[in-house]
Amino acid sequence: MAIGKEELLYRELRELRTILERIEALLEERLIGIEEPLPDEAEAIREYEDEKMKGKVKLVDLEDVLRELK
Repeated sequence: MAIGKEELLYRELRELRTILERIEALLEERLIGIEEPLPDEAEAIREYEDEKMKGKVKLVDLEDVLRELK
């Protein structure tokens, strides 16, 4: 019976650790901030957004792409 309680406590501690790691990641993101993209990355983003607005970009199913490669 004591083993069951210890196992339950261990699971709870692992869940708490996971939650704390998520909170830590959010805090780092807020305090440190997200890095700005490099100039070439910013240009690629602009090009993608322009093509998306013009309707030149379309979503494709990954399974279809993989079938075509075989």
